[in-house]
Amino acid sequence: MILKNAKTNWQYLLIIFILAIILAGGILWFSEIEEVNFKELSGLKKPEKIENNIQTGQQKKEEESTFLIRYLDKELISEKIKQGKEFLYRMENKDEKGFYKKYDALNDSFENRLHTVYSASIIYTFLYINDLEEDEEILANLSGWGDFLLFMQNKDEKDEKYGAFHYSYYLDKKEKEERFVVGTAALSIFTLLRLYDLTDDLKYLESAKLAGNWLATMQKSDGTMKPYLKLSSSGWVYGNQISLLYNGQVLSALAKLYQRTEDEKYYDVAEGIAQYFAEEYEEEQGYIEGEYRDKNPISNAWVVMSLVDFYKINSDERYKKIIFELSNLILDNQKDNSNDLLYHGGWKGAYSTSGTGWITEVMAETYRFCLAENKKDCQKYETAVIKAMRWLIQNTYSEKNSLSLKNSERAIGGVFWNNIQKYVRTDSVCHALNSYIRIFDYLDDGALLSVD
Repeated sequence: MILKNAKTNWQYLLIIFILAIILAGGILWFSEIEEVNFKELSGLKKPEKIENNIQTGQQKKEEESTFLIRYLDKELISEKIKQGKEFLYRMENKDEKGFYKKYDALNDSFENRLHTVYSASIIYTFLYINDLEEDEEILANLSGWGDFLLFMQNKDEKDEKYGAFHYSYYLDKKEKEERFVVGTAALSIFTLLRLYDLTDDLKYLESAKLAGNWLATMQKSDGTMKPYLKLSSSGWVYGNQISLLYNGQVLSALAKLYQRTEDEKYYDVAEGIAQYFAEEYEEEQGYIEGEYRDKNPISNAWVVMSLVDFYKINSDERYKKIIFELSNLILDNQKDNSNDLLYHGGWKGAYSTSGTGWITEVMAETYRFCLAENKKDCQKYETAVIKAMRWLIQNTYSEKNSLSLKNSERAIGGVFWNNIQKYVRTDSVCHALNSYIRIFDYLDDGALLSVD
């Protein structure tokens, strides 16, 4: 009996330990840029009663340490765009012109490497900021930032990785990481095409085409993408698991690249992914899932966004139907209890500002797409975005909630990971700013949201 109880106690201790990791934001797979395979980490099911008790006590502590946002208008959103822009400037490594993935606000420190995909995403957000209001400082920095992206691309024509982008750059060793992820190439294409549109410099278009050519070599027979190619102790290894996130990124990137080039090989790869998504959705009639994550709104938001981009080059009603049906499922998962401001506006299944920010950005794009398609019920997307923006701003460093930090001036404008983990992932900032900017001109003046 003693041994049986001991075994049971150890099981519950293990469960509580895992829950603590979850509540502390330790599960990084709820990010929209890169994949970590959570399915291989644990098969344990959380006991609902214990989980609820922990959340109740935890929530009380979080509420006591959080400056709740009760009012939202365009003036506050505009202020956060400006503060976010200044924060992103501070995330640049001035020597290499690349950007950091993470800022440890509690210790005022950065990791010792720069990430290609986060750099591309930050540049992309700067270009959105410039769209909202032309910014001479942003324009003056584009050449250096673009050079970092080009520096990270494999330019060896005899190499099977020709056109791919190294995942990161180690500052101490001055070495590029021998890891090539399809999502890194895809999001770099996003940025390279925007740089080309703005500057007319063909080097950006040619770089994007090289990346697209490499992506075409990574497609499998079922239409999905091999997620990566990396150097291991035994040699070069391809990933084979299906990632909705990476497939969505590639579909969007190649749809954009086809629009610029009309090269059929980019269309063909994109169509293979789009058909895979459509078939999976039609079979499930709801959220679909890959092999990295269980069903969740973040990955499915990438399905929505990529099909919006693909619809621009293939206006099949099949894809439009999925876009709006899946978007509505995501809306149904928004937390809508205005008496619980700590979480009001976030999404079930998204436990960080990165994931929530990405969903918010996609709902802003869905709103714009809805208007462009002359549909009648577009307001629901705008309403969801407004609620989520309040939550994102609540989880952003400001003059009020950064006083205890080592360097509060550096932190202001940074969107911290969650209520417990107060570091800043730069993609969280990008998604928050992108969602603010992409809906800003559609918002009414005056109060957008007010709660007692």
